[in-house]
Amino acid sequence: MNANKIIKVCDFIIESGFLAIVFFIPIIFDFSALTYNMVDIYKAVAFRAILTVILLVYVAKIFIENKLSFRGGRKIFWLALALLASFFISSLLSLHPDQSFWGNFYRQQGFYNYFHYLLFFVLLILNLNRIKQIRRIIIAAIAAASLSSVYGLIQYFNLDPVRWLENAIDLERIFSSLGQPNFFGHYLVLVLPLTFYALLFMAKSFLARFFVGLSLLTELFCLALTYSRAAWLGFLASTIILMSVWLIYKRHKKAALGLFGFILIGAAVAVGLNIIKPAGQTGALANNLVNRMKTTFDLRAGGSNRMRLNYWRASLQIIKRAEPLRLAWGYGPETLISVFMKYYQPDWGIHEAFNSSPDRAHNWFFDQILALGVLGLAATICFYAYLIYRAGRFLFLNPKPEADGWLLIFLLASLTAYSVNNFFSFSLFTNSVYLFLILAMVWSVIHLGEKEKTVNLNLARFSKTLIGAALLAVSAVYLYFNNINQAKAEIYYIKVLKSIKLADCRGALNNLERVVSLSPNSDYYQEKYLALALNCFLSVKDKAVQADIRDNILFHIQALNDKSLYDTRISLARCYSAFGFYYDRAYYAEAEQVLAKLIFDYPNYIAAYEVLAKQRMGQEDYGGAIEIYKQALGVLSPLDSPGLNRQHRLKIESVLVSLYESIGQAYLKIKNYDSAGAYFKKALKLDPYRATLYKNIADIDYLQGRLDQAIVLNRRGLMLNPGDYHWPLSLSLLYRDKKDLKKAGEYLDQALKLVPENAELKKYQQELENNISNRKTQNSKP
Repeated sequence: MNANKIIKVCDFIIESGFLAIVFFIPIIFDFSALTYNMVDIYKAVAFRAILTVILLVYVAKIFIENKLSFRGGRKIFWLALALLASFFISSLLSLHPDQSFWGNFYRQQGFYNYFHYLLFFVLLILNLNRIKQIRRIIIAAIAAASLSSVYGLIQYFNLDPVRWLENAIDLERIFSSLGQPNFFGHYLVLVLPLTFYALLFMAKSFLARFFVGLSLLTELFCLALTYSRAAWLGFLASTIILMSVWLIYKRHKKAALGLFGFILIGAAVAVGLNIIKPAGQTGALANNLVNRMKTTFDLRAGGSNRMRLNYWRASLQIIKRAEPLRLAWGYGPETLISVFMKYYQPDWGIHEAFNSSPDRAHNWFFDQILALGVLGLAATICFYAYLIYRAGRFLFLNPKPEADGWLLIFLLASLTAYSVNNFFSFSLFTNSVYLFLILAMVWSVIHLGEKEKTVNLNLARFSKTLIGAALLAVSAVYLYFNNINQAKAEIYYIKVLKSIKLADCRGALNNLERVVSLSPNSDYYQEKYLALALNCFLSVKDKAVQADIRDNILFHIQALNDKSLYDTRISLARCYSAFGFYYDRAYYAEAEQVLAKLIFDYPNYIAAYEVLAKQRMGQEDYGGAIEIYKQALGVLSPLDSPGLNRQHRLKIESVLVSLYESIGQAYLKIKNYDSAGAYFKKALKLDPYRATLYKNIADIDYLQGRLDQAIVLNRRGLMLNPGDYHWPLSLSLLYRDKKDLKKAGEYLDQALKLVPENAELKKYQQELENNISNRKTQNSKP
């Protein structure tokens, strides 16, 4: 095979790789539900694997040609390099360097993937040389959007075969293969301008226009069903841009009418959606389309609008208080949750889940300056501004654009939608890939007619062979350890979760050991190991097994990549506190040190208070426990807020009930029965179905000699939890104390029916039978 044929094969493989990325990345996810992170893990693994193949083939191609060809000058490459360098510096100097480099488990947006986004961009602008290539990419994008939209409709009509943690009917919003409604909406507003362009300029036959038009309507319909207000605003902005351009070029009256028709169809769909209810939903839909539209521009409204204002206020405070150097290079990618947690206020729990902080500011400007600093923001703006400048210059020099020029306009409309959306939201994996795809298409369209510039590669055959072999070996190792192993780790993690459901601690720990070994860079897995191993430690009664688990936990603590993450610190404190209770009280000091720092850093987060108060209980410092529990009460969100919805109220009430019960138990330990009873009754008022509260109050009645009241409360507990043998056992003991041995025997029989093999109950049964026999003997005496 001669060199030209090999080069054609290389070009075919490279373009096929690009088309595979464009088509598969939006639609791929774990259909089998074998992984915990069902969406972005597999998208990232597939993207990096395909991109690596493209890179290897491209290197082979330029080695064969002995030259590197490009269009449009070198400045764009330097700007891309500056952008990558700013991201790397921010990651290196980050609050959590490991997390900034590898990315958060759920978000996958660290330097590691950002490098691949920019590599994707560079490879695209080096290889997109013909308009036919770009049009094939548009077709692949429309095909992917069509499939995603069809799947969204399947979710809407409650026909989804995939078992998601939260389904579309419960959310009342569709999310398709993107895993979250806002990200699906964001994806659609990126693709909609391309679909409309294809309808106007690419679809020539009736059949082609029919399918592209159908795809356009389906995408629009699904955009409405995402209920994503940020995406709607992005779509509105892109539509206004397109309308403005059409009106400037009045000669395109048919296209203008088509666009107006498109908007009218969208309005009709919006009206229709408020008449037709989704399958499985009730008539009292608070989350209907009209309500979402009404609150789009109302920043005083509750829920996500109010939370965005809270995030933006917090962002301004963070910027004002940041040290100059920190402001220069930022806190690091994927670290902002650690920053926002320090600014969490109790009233945030009114409009969002209690003790929940964002990991993004939900605003592009704030996210950029907080994560990457002023330097990163400047590098990003320069990169985008240069591309937009070149696009504007191209349009200025071509006042009467043909189809290619209109493609540039529609691509800019996509970028407008992306930008407006991200002033109220943020992007994750799929949308980041598509962003750099569209940027590369913009660059390629601008420079399609230019002459190629070349850089000659004066390398000997041996040097090329050596470089190629080294690159191939590195790529193979990279693909295995950072892609295949990452997917395998997820599969084993699901096995961990299944073992937990079966109460199989040994199986869970063994599988989690594999998870950590397969993905050693994941702070998420390391923290989960501590939390799970501690649960196993507390549930195991065998001292030897318990000691082994403790030693494994201590080993993993030493191997932690980053001990400063909030979840890791909480797990560390819990481990040390448990070891202090069961083994060596010296561990209490280590737990207290971690907890004191947590309370100082995050004073409005309740978990550290709860762990510290529980430790005080274990140390028999009940007064200290009461004091800390009462401090925790002070950081709860107010229940009397008019903006508090039912879901958030239930969560806050649940925490409040738990704190009241814990305070009551502490008072019970110091025999302050009045205070204990008062707190138990406060908790019971909020949750009359919490059986343990009846038991606690019954214990107080018993200790104060009120056996009849104790019996009444234990009966209520038995009604609430008839499968728990402790309730009939308690009633049996109470009746025994009342000398009513018949009733005592009846309730003991109930307990034995629930646990017939319980040795202690059998022993008690024998004692009770002896008492009954003795009483009969005494009664038979004259």
